Amino acid sequence: MLIEQLFKPFDTQQAQYEITVPKNWSQGRTIYGGLSAALSYQAAENLIDDDRLVRSFHCNFIGPLMPEQPVHISAEILRSGKNVTQIVAKVSQNGQVGVMSQVCFGVDRDSAILQVATDRHNMPAPKKPKFIPLIPKVVPKFVQHFDYTFHKGDLSVTKSQDPVLHGWTKFSTAPKQMKIAHLIALMDALPPTMLQMIRLPVPASTMSWNVEFINPELILQGNQWVASQTEAHHIRNGYGHEQAKFWHENGQLLAISKQVVAVFG
Repeated sequence: MLIEQLFKPFDTQQAQYEITVPKNWSQGRTIYGGLSAALSYQAAENLIDDDRLVRSFHCNFIGPLMPEQPVHISAEILRSGKNVTQIVAKVSQNGQVGVMSQVCFGVDRDSAILQVATDRHNMPAPKKPKFIPLIPKVVPKFVQHFDYTFHKGDLSVTKSQDPVLHGWTKFSTAPKQMKIAHLIALMDALPPTMLQMIRLPVPASTMSWNVEFINPELILQGNQWVASQTEAHHIRNGYGHEQAKFWHENGQLLAISKQVVAVFG
C-alpha cells in the first residue's frame, strides 16, 4: 500500500478516522513512527479552514501501534485565536493512545522584524538511490517505500565514533502531491545517528519529536529529493538527543527537527 492510499480517508473530514496499516509500513513490531506521526498531523490539519500554515509540530510516541490492526485518529482544537490555532491529535488502538501530537498553525502577519534563515548545505544532488537490502530483523520493512543517498554516515552499524548522517531522501513511489503530512513521514525515514556507533544492531525508539517549519509555504513535488543533515549532540544513559535540518531541492531551509531517542544497547 502506497502513502497516498493510506491518507485517502482524510479526503473527507470526520470526527474520527480509521486506518489499517499493512506490515510493509512496519518498524519492528510497530507501525513506522514517521507514518503514525504524519497521520496525527493530517487529522489536525483537516480542522483548519483558512490560510493558516503549520508553524510547529510536537509528537510523543507513547506506545506501540500494531500493523494490520485498525488504528483510530482524532484531533481537537484546544484554542483558535485571531492569529494562531492550537490542536491536539492522537492515534489510538484498542483504546490505548500510541501517539499524541500538538500542532500549531498560524497566519502570516506583517512585521518590522525580518531575519531570513541562511543555513545551507554543500551536498551534491543525488544521481541514483543507494541500494538497501531488506534484511529481516535488521532493516525495517518501511524502508522499501523510500530512496536514500548518503553524503556522510550510513544506515548500517559501522562502529563509527561520529554520530552524523547527511544525505537525501525521497519516496520510492512518488505521491501525486507532496503535502506537509507526506513531508513529516519522509523526515523520519532516517535511523537515529547513534546506531552507527555500535557493532551489532540493537533496538531504538524515538520518545519525542519536535519540528519547526521554517518555510511551510514552499511547494514540494512528490518525486523530489529532500536534503537533510542530522547530528547527535548528546548521548548518555541510553538516551540520545539529535538535531536535524531539512532543505528543499532549491536550497531553501524547510524545517528544523529535534528528537529524543531511547537506545537499548
